[in-house]
Amino acid sequence: MARVLVVGTDIQGERALLQRLRLASALPEGQVRRSQDLDDCDLLVIRDTPALRNAALRMRQQRPRLQCWIEGSGGQLREGHGRQDVLDDGAIGRALRGMQGSAEPAPIRLADGAHAITRLLRERLPLRQGHALLGESGQPLLLLDLEQDQAVLLQEPASALVERLAQGFEHLHLDALSAAQFQALAGTRARQPLRPLLWQWAQRSRHWQALDERLRGASVKLLRWPDFRVLGHDHDGFRLCSLLLKRACTVDECAMLLDLPAAAVRDFIHAAYLCGYAQLQAGTAAPIAARGNGPDSGLLARLWRSLRGSERNA
Repeated sequence: MARVLVVGTDIQGERALLQRLRLASALPEGQVRRSQDLDDCDLLVIRDTPALRNAALRMRQQRPRLQCWIEGSGGQLREGHGRQDVLDDGAIGRALRGMQGSAEPAPIRLADGAHAITRLLRERLPLRQGHALLGESGQPLLLLDLEQDQAVLLQEPASALVERLAQGFEHLHLDALSAAQFQALAGTRARQPLRPLLWQWAQRSRHWQALDERLRGASVKLLRWPDFRVLGHDHDGFRLCSLLLKRACTVDECAMLLDLPAAAVRDFIHAAYLCGYAQLQAGTAAPIAARGNGPDSGLLARLWRSLRGSERNA
């Protein structure tokens, strides 16, 4: 438990500060608490005034183990001694978790960066195996329950978190959690379906250069229908599912057959790939125009007519 004494601010400011510390720490409910006693606190946070700084200096001389942070007028936190660098949420979380006094082992790093995280999720999601913590620069962002296909957001709102995951994909990391650690960190926070969140994250991210390079010489096959919640009212997504469940196609084939922009096809494939719904099949396919006499030409023509007919009748 981290006990925090806040000095020099009003009740509303104190509550806001404590809530920020709880979110940054990702500790179980009740593990970051308000203290009213200098002799019974782990962390002293003071407002940035000369009088309080001098008082805090005297307190620390008497209690050398007491940690002290200074809260500036803009809400930024600094160490009360030394270089006084501004503490980001990652540094705040690490410091608060270090006040627990427990002998918990360091987390096991499973994956760093977009490529490694994508590979690990594709391996673990079909197996419904394990729990993990997704973070950025040491700051916890998301809990993953791969067994139940659920996620617990540690940063809100959800739209801002998804955008952060998409923009910072290369800087994210996955750490292993035991089931007990997951439950402790999740506490009473709401859970939500994991795949729809992964789908949004993948579609908004632009860190797919390696996959896009592979797509230049590969076809894509959908292994099964995605969770319908990931598609919502995306008509083009349903059309791509119908096509890629029937046969493997390249990006250019999908774009031509369904009259879609290639970029939209790639966005769909990025999401389906991260969620484990799609796999790549090596080998460059011949151009569609050159297949007229091939064994699959009749099937392809019927599929094309069927798709176009269903659009006209919709």
